Amino acid sequence: MSILIINASPRKSGNSSFIAESLIEKYAGECEVINLRQLEMKPCTACRSCKTNNSLCVIKDGISETYPKLLSADKIIFISPNIMGFISSLAKIFTDRFYCLKTSDRKSRFEEGKKMFFILTQGAADRSHGDMAANWAKKFFEQYGLKTYTMVIPNCAYDNTDGVKIKLDEIKMNVSMF
Repeated sequence: MSILIINASPRKSGNSSFIAESLIEKYAGECEVINLRQLEMKPCTACRSCKTNNSLCVIKDGISETYPKLLSADKIIFISPNIMGFISSLAKIFTDRFYCLKTSDRKSRFEEGKKMFFILTQGAADRSHGDMAANWAKKFFEQYGLKTYTMVIPNCAYDNTDGVKIKLDEIKMNVSMF
């Protein structure tokens, strides 16, 4: 099984990065991590070339290099911090560029049965603070035919990983069972 981990945290040593690194250890040899903070990313320009030409995005940047990896992975684990009640700006730019992952006749380019495991880390203790982002992610990824599971991880203070360490076994168990 091939697993692609997308880390949408702008911080190198934050909670999302800690989860990504911990999952690399668990899935050694089976996974690859893409840290969005390291990619040159351009926003979607709404040029519609992908629909006109029935192709992937014409913008050549770091995101364009991820499309083959996204489409070939058996499971995608997408990790983002909760920023102002939503996903990070890196995650938003990245998901906006999913537009080309549907054909001109609105069919998903993903093979049936692909899985998306979405993790939202947040400083707030109340999990419901992340509900809007988690619900959005589920609806967004499911429109691409991806079987989607969402998980909000509370108590992830920006200055330490203590909160996420407590939840790490639960995260790994849920990822494995999904």
